[in-house]
Amino acid sequence: MAGTLIYQLQLAHTFQRRFDSEDLSQALSESHIYVISRRPKVRFKEQSVMFYPRKIQFEVTTKASSRASLVDYSLDLAGEGLQQACDFRTYQDGSYFSFRVGEALMHGDSWALAALCSRTTEELSRQEVMYIGMAFGENGSSNAWYRTKRHEKLQRIYEDHVDGGWDIFVSAYEITSCERAAVDHIDDSEGGDPVGFVDEAEVFWDRRGERPSRTAVKLIEHSLIAYFDPPYNKVLNRWQADNPTAEMRSMQHAGFRLIIVHLSGHGSLARFYSRQVKAATRSHVILHDIPPVPRKPVLRGLSAETVSGWRASILRLDDVEGVIEEGELSDIVLHSFGNRAPSVRKPPEVNLDVEESDHRTVEEREEEFERISTIEAQYAGPDFDHETGRFSVGIGLDGVKLHWEVWDENHLLRNGVIMGPPDSGKTNSLTVAILGYLDSGLFVPWLADGGGRHNLLRKWGRAADWIASNPKELELMLGAAVAIAEGRRANGAYQGISRKTPGILFAVEDLHLALDNAPHLVEKFERLSEIGPASGVATVVTVPDSNLARFGGSRKMRSNLGSGHRQIFGIFDGDDLFEDLKAP
Repeated sequence: MAGTLIYQLQLAHTFQRRFDSEDLSQALSESHIYVISRRPKVRFKEQSVMFYPRKIQFEVTTKASSRASLVDYSLDLAGEGLQQACDFRTYQDGSYFSFRVGEALMHGDSWALAALCSRTTEELSRQEVMYIGMAFGENGSSNAWYRTKRHEKLQRIYEDHVDGGWDIFVSAYEITSCERAAVDHIDDSEGGDPVGFVDEAEVFWDRRGERPSRTAVKLIEHSLIAYFDPPYNKVLNRWQADNPTAEMRSMQHAGFRLIIVHLSGHGSLARFYSRQVKAATRSHVILHDIPPVPRKPVLRGLSAETVSGWRASILRLDDVEGVIEEGELSDIVLHSFGNRAPSVRKPPEVNLDVEESDHRTVEEREEEFERISTIEAQYAGPDFDHETGRFSVGIGLDGVKLHWEVWDENHLLRNGVIMGPPDSGKTNSLTVAILGYLDSGLFVPWLADGGGRHNLLRKWGRAADWIASNPKELELMLGAAVAIAEGRRANGAYQGISRKTPGILFAVEDLHLALDNAPHLVEKFERLSEIGPASGVATVVTVPDSNLARFGGSRKMRSNLGSGHRQIFGIFDGDDLFEDLKAP
């Protein structure tokens, strides 16, 4: 008799968090096998995060081993949609992150993002297998007693590694298919009927349920444990054909002498290895045999027998390394982040207030934007207060009057940022601000139309002192503003704004579009935002969000502008976005 069982395992998800029994059951409910692994901690360096058009750049720190020195890795996350990315935050000492892309909230484990962006290099992806078990969720195969015992084992692993600089991972795998072949690796002339592999009793696969049988799950668990030999598994660590388990005897009785288990790396970020398996790869092809006596039993299959060419072809063993390589190069499925990942993967200690409060429909958002945009209609007119340097800009949604502060307690001018998505009311707010500055009698408005939409031109016409409606005029205006600020600093005669020496309101609508068209202006904008407040030049801009790319990649400019007056529309907790943006 001759036959081969071929099983395929696919990753459901990798979890990086400490589980209690209930959450672990939920995490493994759709899987059949789980792998507990460890690797040195990977942590975000939050101050390293930089937004660029179509790219986020960041650094992580980790170790090659628990006793090695810390190493920094600089990584990029690239993509067209990242033009809308903003609000990058980290949690739990840099082990978890979140950021927004438009209305979507992306969040997940720092390790997973680092492994993805490194293209799963060994330095960031290798994980050591510590324990392998059968899952115990709804679709698993264990009873309540086994569930309890295995959770105790997981808790012991947590406790053993809590202070050692390690992260512990739980990877849930689904057994997706079972194929049978009427040949195996042994070239002999044994008699018998080689049709046992038909498996009419569904011993090795439940065809009606389209799922593996209990015998199959146990066989695969045994195969994986014998292959990796994890330190926390105390039984099944050897595949002993001369002392078969009940499941191995079922194989023999059905005419199967070889089992092949393909632990697929497709969609996986982890490269598994162990003290037994030195090569850290995303895919593993595992073979175990039950040869007839007097053949010597073989413990691990890749070196089990010399496989003849035609049998190798039928069993798909003629290019084992190719099978592994296929998993290495397969596209990485982004099911580790955002709403595509299981909700239980987020540690309960991570509080994503944005996630809970941002569940609004498009209609609800449009209604909010419409209410916000009516602020101008509620605006009672210019009311600049020369004592406080304040003027009102309208009424908030809570009915409280909102104010703009032109200068601080030291009478230094304040720059300003008006931020919000399209149609959220930024242009209306800028218009009200310009009216407030003009009402003071202390400013002349220099207005720039960064996007070339001519909103400012239509609203102000000749009422403004200077309007730049194209990149060349903007460059001239910016150069003049910097020259005036530098001149006032140099001669020491400037004593503050007055009707004799008025201040300049340098207002730029759609700053990000202006810088996209003329990136060489970033340095001058940065300089003006730095020296302008003490020289009588206030820079006020509108942008869609706090993405660093909106400010030409200049952290200093974003900090100088965002630390002044801020008006945020249509972004939950938007005013907090500038809290940690101080330039280094």
